[in-house]
Amino acid sequence: CRPWIVGWPSRFGGKQARKQLVKVVAPTDFNRRSSGHPSRGSVDETRAQELLSKIVVNAFYTKDYNMVQPRKQGHVEHVGVQGGFLVVRPSILTYLKLRDMVYSGEFYSGHDGITSGWFKSGYGAHIWGSMTIQGLLGHYFDHVDMEHSIELNRCRYNNIADNARVSSFSKNAKFPRGTLIDQARNSSDERYNFKDSNCRDGRVNCDDVDCQRFPIEKTRLVHYTYCKSPTKCRDCNFMETYKEVTCYAFIKEWFRARSTLAGEDLPHMEDDAFNTNVQLMREDGTVDVHQGNCYKEYTMGFCQGSGRNNYVSMKHRNMSLLQDDYTIIV
Repeated sequence: CRPWIVGWPSRFGGKQARKQLVKVVAPTDFNRRSSGHPSRGSVDETRAQELLSKIVVNAFYTKDYNMVQPRKQGHVEHVGVQGGFLVVRPSILTYLKLRDMVYSGEFYSGHDGITSGWFKSGYGAHIWGSMTIQGLLGHYFDHVDMEHSIELNRCRYNNIADNARVSSFSKNAKFPRGTLIDQARNSSDERYNFKDSNCRDGRVNCDDVDCQRFPIEKTRLVHYTYCKSPTKCRDCNFMETYKEVTCYAFIKEWFRARSTLAGEDLPHMEDDAFNTNVQLMREDGTVDVHQGNCYKEYTMGFCQGSGRNNYVSMKHRNMSLLQDDYTIIV
């Protein structure tokens, strides 16, 4: 399996380059550089460009705020890296630093987010994968080499359609739950009347990273870990939150991309083969719900019903017939 090598300029010295970079950097990254705390402060565009004017980027990453409980001391300051997305510039020096950190064995147990984790820096067991990538690189990017790494807006890159806020649906603040759509809310039933509360990243307002309602047109990379694989052909009648609405938008885009491959003819499916809920996000952020055939609407018929056994597999292609100098540009 060959790694993808992604290129970008090492310095963002030009004004236009910095403007483009500012659009994709996480607000918590700017806060950390400006105030020293990810949830404190507010950075305007001019200040943001100043903060990035001399940075030499060796790594882009996102963080997994679903791993922390924002009301617990130390948690929002010590958030692990999301293990599903890392863009790094190969460096033997960085590798040796990380290797020596692991060899040191200086990892301390605990969930406190203050004196636990690598070198008692706070990236402890409240983070899934605290001993490995998530915790190790969280500590490294935030404390060892912050000037050569950037946290990206996780809705633009590595979007998993998650809620930026804690939900009252569960007493466990780590339990991820989308925001109820208006059509599903029932004030007389506690099961369908839960509400959002604190921002997971500790800020007062986190609408700019509410990935469950982030326009897919502005998303550059989708991560299906929360939405699940499109090939599972999940039943689409269960739709209560914005998470489901956005997940099906992601799934629709996956099948749209598949349909553009040579030889991938659309499977036959009648419009009335199924009568299910179909939910689409409107431009104003509200949700349209109507009856239709979700398998044709979302999957173009590549899912002939619910369940993996109803998935229409891709046609086999003999990639060995490609020329040695064949290049795929993404």
